[in-house]
Amino acid sequence: MKKKLALLCLSFSPAILANQPILVTAERVIMSKDQTTSSVVVIDHEEISQSQSTNLTELIEKKSGLFINSNGAYGKSTSLFLRGADSSYTLIIIDGVEYNDRSSVGGAAILDHIDLVNVEKVEILKGSQSVLYGSDAMAGVIKITTKSPNTSPSARGSLAYGSYKNKRASFTSTNSGKKLKYSMGLSFHDVEGISSYNESRTIMADKDGMNNLTASFKAEKKVFKTDKLELSIRGVKAESDFDAATSDKTDYVGRDSQVTALVSYEKKVNDTWIPKLKTTYSKSDRLSNSFALSRLVSKTKKIELENPLYINEKLTILNGLEYENTLATIETITNKKRFESSAAFVNTHFRLSKISFQAGVRWTKEKDYEDQFVYKVGGSLKIFKKTTLKANIATGFKSPSLYQLYSTFGNEKLKPTESKSYDLSISQIIFSSIVEITVFRDEYNNVIDFDSASSKYVNTFKARSTGVEANWEGEFSQLDWKLSGTLLRAINKSPNQSGNYLARRPREKLSATTGWRFNDQFKTSIDMQYVGERENSDFDTIVLSSYTLFDIRARYDFTSGDSLSLKLGNLLDKSYEQVNGFGTPGRNYLLTWKFEI
Repeated sequence: MKKKLALLCLSFSPAILANQPILVTAERVIMSKDQTTSSVVVIDHEEISQSQSTNLTELIEKKSGLFINSNGAYGKSTSLFLRGADSSYTLIIIDGVEYNDRSSVGGAAILDHIDLVNVEKVEILKGSQSVLYGSDAMAGVIKITTKSPNTSPSARGSLAYGSYKNKRASFTSTNSGKKLKYSMGLSFHDVEGISSYNESRTIMADKDGMNNLTASFKAEKKVFKTDKLELSIRGVKAESDFDAATSDKTDYVGRDSQVTALVSYEKKVNDTWIPKLKTTYSKSDRLSNSFALSRLVSKTKKIELENPLYINEKLTILNGLEYENTLATIETITNKKRFESSAAFVNTHFRLSKISFQAGVRWTKEKDYEDQFVYKVGGSLKIFKKTTLKANIATGFKSPSLYQLYSTFGNEKLKPTESKSYDLSISQIIFSSIVEITVFRDEYNNVIDFDSASSKYVNTFKARSTGVEANWEGEFSQLDWKLSGTLLRAINKSPNQSGNYLARRPREKLSATTGWRFNDQFKTSIDMQYVGERENSDFDTIVLSSYTLFDIRARYDFTSGDSLSLKLGNLLDKSYEQVNGFGTPGRNYLLTWKFEI
């Protein structure tokens, strides 16, 4: 009865939901989304659960400013373009540990196997964040946070089955004792899949399956009543078959494993000074059998001191020191190369009545490169009670990967790519909804790319991405909606290729999700996504066709706490390609049962 009364009240108070504070932590201090000057998207636990997504790329692919494509489906090589930027320009962080892999070709994070088991929140911070995070965050940051140990004790499981013999099982648990609080998650995913090579291009193509085992553990312990000791560990072990873009392959296989760990100690000296010392470790080990058998191993150790000073409610000064050491194998297990960097940064947030202001700088020292200085300045102004204007300007850099420097195709004379980004956004609360429009422009110099003439990586061109992002989300009574659109022009600005579109960035993307809650227990949603034309690659003249997809989702929550959900994907059985030559799923379903233990 209380739930029905609450829903009835909300239907007559439409502005309440639009004013609920949304907390952002991706800027290394906790603040509400209204207080930050940055362009940020926050996906909370309820949205993750309602989406029925099982991995990161599936969850975020409909967000404005983002486009994701895959060389097949189910754990195949995946690229992410944030505001038209290369995948290696976006930093992935999971529970405080950087996930990017310096042994990969561009040094990007391996997106293929990031499972959502036990994930509480995902934050997408757009625009250069090199001031806060250094080299890998030149286009933005995607921060993933698993469930906090502070939640009430619980244990839940899930079982799922779907098309292409898609099987999944997961277990999560949280507990809060007098001495230790912890949360943990475990998931196993196995799918026969589809042929990575488009089945319509060949006869009797074999299925390219995937399996993934992901485990995570996070614990907190109070020390001396005011201090906090935190530990987090995450491990992934996955295997996937794949094909070439030109033919079906029966012997191509990749095996990936990744382990990350964090230990941090937060000391509360007083209400103003709360420093945190943390050390992180990550190891990736990837074995691939395609043209030849190759194994890439990368180990990264990092020490960070975060030193926030909460001067008062209006002023926060965050400063920090970092040291990173990476040892990676390039092409062969015996060819080991090292990367080292040291950095110091200061970032200030100032709030006064209707105005918020941010300013930060970073100095980075890397082996064999000139020192890098980057900055960010941002402001937020509440023009009217329900109207907010935000603006940001920032510089960034991306160092060459160890592969680009020291592989057979490497070039030790490479320079870091540099960037300057601008964005201006306005948001307006309209009854129970929020409309936000952002205009952005990102310029990149010394872009690193493969030069076929010399068979080497070179600082080959300049690029510019300009565009508009629009979002409208809200709810009224039993109806809720999320609409987003992106217009993008990602252009090569080199003298010999000036005006050419960068590959695989769609010129337009539209997404819409509409949900209807029949009662406290049953809800349905319809998703639509339109992806416009885009160039296939820099080495051909193929323009990939636009496509539109429709999905339907339904979930029923039992009074016992269990739930049953169904997702029907590609409802119209649309035939399309994200990358020329690679297949995509046809009409498919996934049935999931979640239960309390």
